[in-house]
Parts: sequence; C-alpha cells; structure tokens
Amino acid sequence: MKRIREATKEDMIKIYMMGFDFWGDNMSSEEYITMCKDSSKYKKGKWYVLEATDTEELLSSLIVYELNPSKELIVKGIGSIATPIHLRKNGYASVLVKETINKLEKEENCNNFFLYSDIGTDFYKKLGFIVLPNESQKYENSVCMYYSKENGLDSITFDIPSYF
Repeated sequence: MKRIREATKEDMIKIYMMGFDFWGDNMSSEEYITMCKDSSKYKKGKWYVLEATDTEELLSSLIVYELNPSKELIVKGIGSIATPIHLRKNGYASVLVKETINKLEKEENCNNFFLYSDIGTDFYKKLGFIVLPNESQKYENSVCMYYSKENGLDSITFDIPSYF
C-alpha cells in the first residue's frame, strides 16, 4: 500500500535529494542540501510525499504553494515534483500529483492548479494539465500549465503566477 502525507522535518533531506540529479547543477550534495534548506521558496510551501506503508520508503515528493489572487478564489501552485532515480518510471509521481489534487479539492475546495514544467509537457498532459497559450508564458525553459476539473483557461481572469 501507498499513502500520501505531509512531509516531516525528518523527511526533508531525502526529499531534497530526489531532485539533486536534475536541479543540483554542479554542486556537491552537501551544497545542494544547504541551498534547499536555506531556500525561502521551499519554506513558503507545504511538502507532500507518497510513502510505501510497509517500508515507509519515500517514493515521490512535491510542494504546494498558496497562490490565491483574491479572497474568492483558491489557487495552488504545484512544484518540485521528484522521485528518487531508482524508483522513476513506476507511476509514483503521477499518483502523488493526482491524489494531492484530489485531497486539496476535497479539503480546501481548490479547483485551480498551476505548475511550471521543466521536463516538457507530455507527463503533465497525461494528468489533465493543459499548456497555457504562448502569450501567457513567462519563461523560455519552463512551461506554465493549468489544471481544473471545473474551469477552462477562459475562466482565468487573474494574473498568471510567476515561477513559484
């Protein structure tokens, strides 16, 4: 069995290391962990993990940000989605993204989600995300995508969030 839960302080180094090969550039693992620990961006969000219940192994992780552009609208940003190298291609990140969205829809009545993809768009399209039009894109190497079960792109009447 697998379960989704909020990450604990004790999880954070494992979580950071899930993305080291992709975001670590030419840093040592120690430098990368220090950068992550000191990141104001990482301190602003809420981390979630997908965990194997029998072994308590962390299978995938992501962070969720509050992006609420107005009091009436609940908007979240999903970022830093990662899975340890040896566990990739098993669907763990897909499960975590889908279940985190379901959880936030039920518990917080959130119907609007954004993410910036650094890995292309195919993975997220399979999860129901759509690519924002070119004129709404803000970055060359990261594609902004949107997900909502209830609202289409034409319903977005607020500023597209910058990279979060």
